[in-house]
Amino acid sequence: MLQSEGALNQLPMKRENDASAYSSLQHTSLINRKVKQTVYDEGACDGHIPEGSSSGARTIEMLFPQSSLESSIRMSCRSKVNMKKLKRSLRRKAILHKESLLKLHLQDYCSSTSIHGVKYLGNTTTPLERTWWAVMLACCVVGNSYLIHRVWVKWNNSPVIMSTAETAMPIWEIPFPSITVCSTIQSDVESFNFSKHFTQMIENIENGDNITKNISEKDFETMDAMSILCDDPILVEGGEEFVNASVIEMLMGLAPELNETTLVCQFDDEEISNCSNYFTKTFLDEGVCYSFNMLSPFRLFDQSQGSNPYFEEHNLESTWSLERGYEADSDLKLSYPRPVLSAGAGSSMNIVLLHRRRNFDRLCRGFIQGFKVLLNNPAEFPLSREHYWRVHEGEELILMVQPKIVTTSDGLRPFHPKSRQCYFQGERRLKFFHVYTQHNCKVECLTNFTLSECGCVAFYMPRNDSTPVCGGGKKTCMIQAESTLRYYEIDASRRKSISGQCNCLQACQSIQYDAETSQSQLDTLKILNAFGENASEIEGLEFARVKIFFKDEQIIPSRRGELFGVVDFLANCGGLLSLFCGISLLSICELVYYITIKFWANFHIAKKKYESIEKDDGSASPATPISTIPHTL
Repeated sequence: MLQSEGALNQLPMKRENDASAYSSLQHTSLINRKVKQTVYDEGACDGHIPEGSSSGARTIEMLFPQSSLESSIRMSCRSKVNMKKLKRSLRRKAILHKESLLKLHLQDYCSSTSIHGVKYLGNTTTPLERTWWAVMLACCVVGNSYLIHRVWVKWNNSPVIMSTAETAMPIWEIPFPSITVCSTIQSDVESFNFSKHFTQMIENIENGDNITKNISEKDFETMDAMSILCDDPILVEGGEEFVNASVIEMLMGLAPELNETTLVCQFDDEEISNCSNYFTKTFLDEGVCYSFNMLSPFRLFDQSQGSNPYFEEHNLESTWSLERGYEADSDLKLSYPRPVLSAGAGSSMNIVLLHRRRNFDRLCRGFIQGFKVLLNNPAEFPLSREHYWRVHEGEELILMVQPKIVTTSDGLRPFHPKSRQCYFQGERRLKFFHVYTQHNCKVECLTNFTLSECGCVAFYMPRNDSTPVCGGGKKTCMIQAESTLRYYEIDASRRKSISGQCNCLQACQSIQYDAETSQSQLDTLKILNAFGENASEIEGLEFARVKIFFKDEQIIPSRRGELFGVVDFLANCGGLLSLFCGISLLSICELVYYITIKFWANFHIAKKKYESIEKDDGSASPATPISTIPHTL
């Protein structure tokens, strides 16, 4: 009983002790909560409590002794310091992560790219493997670069290929060739006998006499002027270096007229008529000549710069251009230059030529007499120095014309003329000619070079009114200038340069007329006797006949096109890239994506994470030492 009573008496006391312990625990918990709240809310760490503390801090000061408060704050601050150390560690890791962002970005690209071999550089574990793949990849890149460079050189230096066109061209789409006839007789011996006076001059020189002995002043001047029409070895001692327009007009007056050079003409299916209906007078290097189907001087020359003033004008308006051909709405029967609608002898130009036997001058023009026939593009300046056919007296010459046409693809316009080896109309402006052709360019170049070397130009060259004309005294200089220019151009061609004196490339659209020939004897007397005509009317005359026509109904032009277009170049480069490295267009897009968008995105994400850590770890505001907290108990 006593024990029970003692236990009962102790029970209230135990309850009191338990209540006291529970109350103490609650009190301690309250302190900790208040301290932590104050520490985290007010920043009271490192021995300081912030100035202007909140009401929670002042409550702690009044309720708890200073020692107990400091102890609790120090415990809480240790937790705070540990938290700061953790944040600093995270910040250092973030900085290291930011510094290695590029490396991680490269590893991401290597593991994701579709380019062969690159992924092994980022995913392999041993240096030996990385070295092996780096060497293999470098070899492929070097080999690929070399072959692409070869393709580039070929594309850049040889972009043009000459081939035959896919379709044939009918002959009525091009003009009949311009025909120029030049007689070797340039003076009537009754008017002036060149051989007689030149022989007298040579005798005077051999005898040591004055060169003009037994030669009148007028005859000497005429001989001097005639010498510029003669073959190169014929030179007159003491000749005039410059001549004026009156001398040129005198030479033209000595030459035979058209009706003294031609008898009859017939073109295509038209009636036989006088040749004056077709031919106009020109003054060329052979002297007076007659041309058919050539552009008028107004269309051939740039009159504002100069021309050959001795080309006879005609009123036939051209409906054809070298680049575009005949106008679509033009009537071919009325078009000019004249076309023909079919090939063969039925659509030809027939010319009967004549000259008097007594006018032969075998000293000035050599021992071969007759006529020279030239075939040219209607837009070209004719010169007999380059290409002609000779017709002898008593012969018939048949020329079966075979045009050589070259067209050029418009896809070559962006290329440099040196690469495509031709000029489009408008790219190379000539001073004297409206239409660019290689032949016109050479004539103009020779004119300019002769003027610079000799101080004058030949009588047949285009010029303006103020340009001096060379006389017999400058003949040697003109011959040397032509020879020197030819050497310069050959040298420039060997060096594959277009920076020579002339820079005369072909026209991108060009027409040249070549011909197969057939010759036979023409016995005029027998022909007249067969028709019952009086042969005595032609006594002392020599005849020749020329027949010119197209050989074929259609022509197959040559076409200058692209050997490597942009598509071909890309296809070649793409094939090489795919063969060596497995690179496609999407691989290039992928590389651009990783360099730009992907890199920016990764950098932006890392920057946000770093700024977030910096914000969480911001420094505290100015604080007050903990020792200044007053004791309130």
